Amino acid sequence: MPGWGGTAAAPGPWQPGGLPLREQLDRLCSWAWYAAVRPLFDLFTVPDRPGRVARLVLLPMGSLGVVPWHAAWSDDGGGRRHAIEEAEISYAPSARLLCEVAARPPAPHTETALIVGDPTGDLRYAGEEADAVHRAFYPGGRLLGLSTGDGTPQQVADWLRGEGDEGAVLHLACHGTVAENRPRSSYLSLKGGELTAEEVTDSLPGRLGLVVLAACRSQVSGRGYNEAYSLASAFLVAGTRSVIGSLWPVPDEATSVLMFMTHHFLRREQGAARTRVAACAAVGAGPGPDGAAGTAAGPRGPAG
Repeated sequence: MPGWGGTAAAPGPWQPGGLPLREQLDRLCSWAWYAAVRPLFDLFTVPDRPGRVARLVLLPMGSLGVVPWHAAWSDDGGGRRHAIEEAEISYAPSARLLCEVAARPPAPHTETALIVGDPTGDLRYAGEEADAVHRAFYPGGRLLGLSTGDGTPQQVADWLRGEGDEGAVLHLACHGTVAENRPRSSYLSLKGGELTAEEVTDSLPGRLGLVVLAACRSQVSGRGYNEAYSLASAFLVAGTRSVIGSLWPVPDEATSVLMFMTHHFLRREQGAARTRVAACAAVGAGPGPDGAAGTAAGPRGPAG
C-alpha cells in the first residue's frame, strides 16, 4: 500500500518521530484517504445517483487493522471531509464471519437491555452516561454500576445466560484493556473482576441484537493484528448481530456524549444511517494533547 512501508529516511505513517498522538492520528488519517479510501470510493461512484451513500464493510489485514479508515479525511479547500460522512463504514474480522453475521435474521428490539456504567468507580462520565442511556432509551432494562453498587462479571454473565435475547441490547461503559500475547488477551474491568474476550466466546451465550463497548481499544486484538480477536469480535463470534467498539484510547467525557447520541439515533431515528450523524460529529475529537485522552476524567483504558 503506498506510503505504508516507510524507511529511516522517509518513515511511514506509523513512524511519526515522536509527534504528539493527536498529530500522529491526524497524519495517519490523511494518509489513509489518499492511500486507500479515495480510490475505494471512486469504485462506488454512480454518476446518475449523486446522493447515493455506499455501504462498505472493511476487512483490514495485519497492522492495517488498527488504522481508523472511517476517520480518513481530505481537504479540498472547502473544509475537511471524513470518510464516515461519505459512506456507511463498518468492519468485520473475516469474510467468513461477515457472511455468518449477515445471514443472521434481524430482530426488533425487545426492550430487554443491560446497561453497565463505571463499575470500578473511577469513570465519572461513564456512570452518568449509563444513567442517561438507561433513563432515556431503556427504562425497562437493568442498570448496573457505581450508582447501584454492583456490576460484577458474574452479574453480566448471569444476565447473558438468563435474560439476553436476540433483540436485546448490552451497553458496557467501563475500562478496557488489551494484553498482548497473553491467555487473557483483552478484557473489560467490572466490579471486583474482569470479563475477558475468551470467556465471551468460550462459555457465554451472546445472541444479542447490539453490544456497545464504550471502553478503550475494545476493537483491538491482543493476539496480533492478523488474528482480529478482540472484545468486539468475541461478541460477534458468540452470536451478536452488531457490535460497536473502539480502536484507540477514548476520553471519558466526550465518549459519554457520543454514546448517548448513538443510542438516540438508533432508537429514536431508527437506523444505522442516522447513527452516522453522531459518528460524524465526533470523528474529529480524537485523543487529547497529552497523548492519552484529553479530559480531566482520563481515558477508559486499563484500570489502576
